[in-house]
Amino acid sequence: MNAFLTRRFFGNVTSRWVIFLIEHVLSVLSILLTVLIILSFEHLIISKWQVLTVVLLNAVVASVSMWVNRTHHGLIRYSEIRDLYTVLRFSLLYFVLWMAMLPSLSGWLRIGYGLGATILAVNTVLASVLMAAFRLGVKEVYTRAMYGMHHKNNVIIYGAGDIGLATKKAIEFDKKSNCRVIAFIDDNPEKVGKVLNGKSILGFDVLRLEAFLKENRVKEVILSVDIETSRKDVLSQICIRNDVHLTLIPPLSQWIKGIFSRRQLKELTIESLLGREKIELLNEESRRELEGKVILVTGAAGSIGSDICRQLCQYRLGKIILLDQSETGLHDICIELSKLDLHFEVKMELASIRDCARIDHVFRKHNPHFVFHAAAYKHVPILEEFACEVALTNILGTKNLADAACVHGVQKFVMISTDKAVNPTNLMGACKRIGEIYVQELSSRCQTHFITTRFGNVLGSNGSVVPLFKQQISQGGPVTVTHPDITRYFMTIPEASSLVLEAAVIGKGGEIFVFDMGQPVKILDLARKMIQLTGLTPDRDISIRFTGLRPGEKMYEELFKSTENLLPTHHPKILKAQRSVVDVQFNQHFSRLLSSALQHDERAVVFLVQHLVPEYQHPLGVLEPIVALTAEQTPVSYAHEPVKIITNGKL
Repeated sequence: MNAFLTRRFFGNVTSRWVIFLIEHVLSVLSILLTVLIILSFEHLIISKWQVLTVVLLNAVVASVSMWVNRTHHGLIRYSEIRDLYTVLRFSLLYFVLWMAMLPSLSGWLRIGYGLGATILAVNTVLASVLMAAFRLGVKEVYTRAMYGMHHKNNVIIYGAGDIGLATKKAIEFDKKSNCRVIAFIDDNPEKVGKVLNGKSILGFDVLRLEAFLKENRVKEVILSVDIETSRKDVLSQICIRNDVHLTLIPPLSQWIKGIFSRRQLKELTIESLLGREKIELLNEESRRELEGKVILVTGAAGSIGSDICRQLCQYRLGKIILLDQSETGLHDICIELSKLDLHFEVKMELASIRDCARIDHVFRKHNPHFVFHAAAYKHVPILEEFACEVALTNILGTKNLADAACVHGVQKFVMISTDKAVNPTNLMGACKRIGEIYVQELSSRCQTHFITTRFGNVLGSNGSVVPLFKQQISQGGPVTVTHPDITRYFMTIPEASSLVLEAAVIGKGGEIFVFDMGQPVKILDLARKMIQLTGLTPDRDISIRFTGLRPGEKMYEELFKSTENLLPTHHPKILKAQRSVVDVQFNQHFSRLLSSALQHDERAVVFLVQHLVPEYQHPLGVLEPIVALTAEQTPVSYAHEPVKIITNGKL
């Protein structure tokens, strides 16, 4: 029956003239009801011809009022509050026109002026009520008919506010949606127990909420507001236990033309369940600092580098240069940025940061004001087998860029480091630490402000544990975890990129900025949550297998050394590590290290890394080089030239 009503009456848009006629009928009905009401209280004698004349006059008055206010132009099935305002404007004009004729009518009908005004007031109220009821009635019938066309899944919306109400309307008016909103959830105790748009508002009581989900066979909970991470975690566990989908609506800025669509709902991701609150950075100062500047981003095709580029595109730059050795990655990020409405140039530079001459050419060609250095090798187990390669990229590459920045007068150079540089147990972290020391030392001898940012693992980045777990879960498992007690600090890609931009503004040179990343997360717990988010049960549907720590892998990561006193900054979540004391023989060992790497002497590289970073301990102990290194040994580099160290801004 409902399906028939929908096809018959709502399949097409009703003509405005039909609506005009219906409203006329309602206005006639209101005047006749008014006459009957007044006659029942007053002993008046009104002839049929007088009633007919009044009805005809009413048709003229109603037509003028409807035409002026265009009451018949709206789509009745989608009536809202603004449509009731239209009815109110109609009523005011309707009443004014009748009052203008009242002196003549009162004499002709032989009734007093006061009684006539009362009759007109009652008539106006009745006409308004009937027209409003007509709209609300059509809307209600349409909504029920749409709901009845096929089976609907019960849905709850978290957030009984404007966004929650907009979400409910988007679901109700989506013909393809198979959802029915049955209730709201809200944290505000003043709203709990009340009704919003005909639906009850529940509080966040775990036992009652779980019982409600079971009793009403709820299939989905939609988060229309951003709630605390701890509460989001509890809610996700409730939904997982009861086979309920938990979805999120996008931010207002991502609504299509300001309107939310059901198709924009997103599944809850592991990034939303980090176990800490998201850190927001207001980059208004960044906007002023970077406006009109030429920016060079190395590793621009990588996870962090590409997101830095995306965030930079929100500013009015002078130009942005994307540098990477991956031609495919560069192509992809440039295609993505080309779709944006940018008012500055985007240039590609295909280059290896290990090529000193090529890097110098890029700097001479573009003269960048800011450099964001994100290019690096980072896969710990693989790099343990290739000491020379990691040294050439993470140390020599950093040196080439830093030297070029110093020589060509770059304003600020921001190096992206890692928590693995703190008390490193692997070559990748140790080489990153050497890079940190080099740029810190260079900052004291150069006008360029060298700044380092240090943070932990980035969720969703290339090579991170999250994509690996997703792949393993999609293949039916097992999910591999190295150790049941291993922990890591985590942050999202946008947070990491935001920190880098913030550091570029507040850094004065020589600092290492550390993010307060909250409590570390157990990788085992992360794996279990990811399995549960797919609707599966760990150890039953998907097994978890422990593989043992890999070469160079730590059980626990650290964000700063005990000798690095942490100092506060303008933001409570950003700390500054005090500069460590550097060995006076650093430059000599540094030059030998790069020369050994260029000669592919693995043992010498490891030996010198241990000298430069005493806290680094190789699994095999101190590896003596096969050929003894002497102070007089001449280093070798690319193009058969010696490795040079910057002094006072010059080679």
